[in-house]
Amino acid sequence: MGRMATDNTQQSKFTAQIGARLQELRTQAGISRAQAAREIGVSEQAYANREIGTTEVKSHEIVVLSDLFRVSPRMVFADIVPADADPGLAWDSGFAKLADEAEELLRLFNRIADPEIRHAVAEAVRALARADEDI
Repeated sequence: MGRMATDNTQQSKFTAQIGARLQELRTQAGISRAQAAREIGVSEQAYANREIGTTEVKSHEIVVLSDLFRVSPRMVFADIVPADADPGLAWDSGFAKLADEAEELLRLFNRIADPEIRHAVAEAVRALARADEDI
């Protein structure tokens, strides 16, 4: 039970970091919150919740927003390091490989037009990740 709380705290911090990065990239691109919200099909308040970190940003939203901000989806994750990362590890090179894989996965995921299929794929990935944690 204690691990779950720690994971949720780390996840919340990560969500807040992603939101802050989106705000930074949006501002640099000269895009309004309203315009960003329209692009991903949510209200301006719902988009604001993503930027302040109270709502997780969905993978396909990262792809759409990255395109709107004219940056690679990798830029959304640049310099964001998990709190429990080992400082002795070469995090940057490992993260670059992970970012490449994540970028490809996000682009492929975004090409799935049917929301039901997209949901099924997301659920399958969640199940695989949970199974991997249990090993």
